[in-house]
Amino acid sequence: MKTRFCISVIFTMFFLPNTAITAYGKTMINAEQVNTQCQTGKWHKSSFAQLKENNFVLESQKEKEALALQLLNCLASPDPEIRDGFAFEILSHWLRGGQLSNVVHGQMFEYLTNVIASEVNDPNDVYQSFSMLMLSEVARVDRKKPYLSNEQRNYLVNVGSDYFSNLKDYRGFSDKVGWRHGIAHSSDLMLQLALNPAITKTQLDKMLNALASQIAANQQHAYIHGESKRMAMAVIYIFLTKEYSADDWQLWLTKATNASPLSDWQSAYKSEAGLIKLHNTQSFVYALYATIKPSKNETLVSMIPALENAIKGIN
Repeated sequence: MKTRFCISVIFTMFFLPNTAITAYGKTMINAEQVNTQCQTGKWHKSSFAQLKENNFVLESQKEKEALALQLLNCLASPDPEIRDGFAFEILSHWLRGGQLSNVVHGQMFEYLTNVIASEVNDPNDVYQSFSMLMLSEVARVDRKKPYLSNEQRNYLVNVGSDYFSNLKDYRGFSDKVGWRHGIAHSSDLMLQLALNPAITKTQLDKMLNALASQIAANQQHAYIHGESKRMAMAVIYIFLTKEYSADDWQLWLTKATNASPLSDWQSAYKSEAGLIKLHNTQSFVYALYATIKPSKNETLVSMIPALENAIKGIN
């Protein structure tokens, strides 16, 4: 723990985004100020493009790791080409290729969880969403070759689940800003955590609660950008962990597809909010069914009867 503390202190001094403390003691991050650290004299949009064209090859390990930390600031960029096409793709390629050290993995973890746990002033509302997407890649590295402590992993589950449960920005794609997609990106983190054998039953339960809380988007928004499928995949892999019985699945699915606060599903046709809930819940169970039904996996096959009953009940 002493080593981790030292790394964390050094990282906080040099790499965490510009922050302030609110009146309530919570960290406030200004995304526009963070974005000013995205590009430098040497590394900017055209050089990012060149790096991508060169198949992400950068010979100097020291320069690569310094750039990796710099690119985290680009997750706050309002330019989708920089944010998504360069920063995310470059970092994802290096992470999946095992090209960064565990020290840098830890620094990325500290940076990104700080963004998620903080209040963020972001007129474009992209910084936290893409930090969640990047966290899913950082979590993937940990499940492939563990580097996080149990304490850090538990913190990741908690901060990720809390952010997901409280998310109210349901926008997906726009021609101006590109992807926001906070629900889908948060689901991707849940999926990577579900695949990690180090995640406990208690942690999986918290993740399931977070996923269930967003199935209907609080009856505020009809999903049209594939969010239901991304949530369904995370749920499926949680129930593939062998931590749950058929009865657990039946109970969770019944609660997740309950018509409440509507009196029943027929009453959904009497209000816009009701129709949104109906649409989103149907989209979710259909996404589950499309993946589960063709499978020969014994656990998934056992889940079909309860799922088919749920589908019949939602009409």
